[in-house]
Amino acid sequence: MLDILRTLLISFVAVLVLLPVVRYAIRRLLMGHLQHVLTPEEAKYMQKQEWKLIWLYFIFACVLTVFSAGILAMISSIIHSAGSNFLHLLTPNFDALIAPGLLLGFTLALVPLRLSQRAILNHDYDLYKDYLAQAEGHHSLRFWRVAFLVMLVLAGTLSAFALKWQVTISENHITVTEPFTEEHKYQFSDISRIEYLGNEGEYIITFNDNAHINTTYLKPVKLELIAFLSEKSGKKVIR
Repeated sequence: MLDILRTLLISFVAVLVLLPVVRYAIRRLLMGHLQHVLTPEEAKYMQKQEWKLIWLYFIFACVLTVFSAGILAMISSIIHSAGSNFLHLLTPNFDALIAPGLLLGFTLALVPLRLSQRAILNHDYDLYKDYLAQAEGHHSLRFWRVAFLVMLVLAGTLSAFALKWQVTISENHITVTEPFTEEHKYQFSDISRIEYLGNEGEYIITFNDNAHINTTYLKPVKLELIAFLSEKSGKKVIR
């Protein structure tokens, strides 16, 4: 939970720092022109209103990040449990999928933000559209749509790679499938070390080639599984 809060806090700081910089760069690139130019007072007022939307965006992003990571963890369990040639199956848990969940959350948060703009700004909505047109140009909406699609593709691609991660344990061997590497099969005799990390379900299983499995980011990790690996490999659990 602390890791999740820390991740969301870092994301919040990133939004506060990077979003204004990105918006400024885009507005310099897409400098707009209007027949009706906003007065300095109107522009300053709309800048304050825009910060309301930024805060709302972050709230949506936090909620959707947690939701996306949870959904991805559930999908991973469903798609990998279809096979039956294993005794135990380990799939990424919520903590492991917080990164793709974060990208999905910050991308999908644009949808409810867009839908709620009129309700949040109320009678200032038309003035806000003039403000955006003056700052970014009449064609900025097309640019943001393309940016949204690019972010969605990136988030989907990262999620697809993350969902490949699984560890299957059969009667004779362990198969490790990681997102960006080839599938590896290990015999139980290849296990060189099983170390308990101090918290329930958290172990590091090290193999002779120095590869390892950190069960902190996998589920479900039961004592029966660790006892099975210890018995098969002949290695005692180090505490």
